[in-house]
Amino acid sequence: MTTQAPTVRQFMTPDPVTIDGGLSVVDARQRLFQTNARHLPVYVAGHLVGILSDRDLARVAAVDGFEDKNATAEQVCTPNPYVVGPDTALAEVAKTLADNKFGAALVMNEGHLLGIFTTTDALQALVALLRPLSASLGFPIADADQDAQNPSHTAGRDAQLSNQVGHDSLNHSAPGVRVGIDSVGGGVDVRSDAGRRADLRRAATTVLGRDNSDKPGTNKAS
Repeated sequence: MTTQAPTVRQFMTPDPVTIDGGLSVVDARQRLFQTNARHLPVYVAGHLVGILSDRDLARVAAVDGFEDKNATAEQVCTPNPYVVGPDTALAEVAKTLADNKFGAALVMNEGHLLGIFTTTDALQALVALLRPLSASLGFPIADADQDAQNPSHTAGRDAQLSNQVGHDSLNHSAPGVRVGIDSVGGGVDVRSDAGRRADLRRAATTVLGRDNSDKPGTNKAS
């Protein structure tokens, strides 16, 4: 059986909201807010001319003398957006986004906009692809809906992770020395190697000080 590489079609957000290039920047910003989106493809007379992002709006807003009420979406959008076909390999698209620091890719077929693939979609794809591996290692990744419907499942998984981290930390402690692990809000404080060494030095100083005070001829506090 041949395993087919995942494509961008499987993880894109279909039918994204688009805006007209003649829309004012004020209205474009409102449209981004209303749709809870970070990227909007920009069309003029039925043709794709660019993509408008919240980053574009922040960039132009920082320009001295800029008045968004006099500017249009076409003027401030990023022209020549990254466009891919629906069957483009997911790995290829993700690498291009990362290498060029693009926020999104537009998925098109024969001039028709099918969807948009954003960095958020890329993270969702990563979760989906890691789920079988995580399950095989004993750390299943639950869907957000499942966590919302079953809070005890989330708490149980978090406790399992905390216990595992704590167990591993104790197994890596210096032999013969008990290292305390501080819990903050139910979590585990996993210290760096330097932090552990500092804790061990403090513990050794305390132990040696007590041992010295027990030796004959040593003055003890009354």
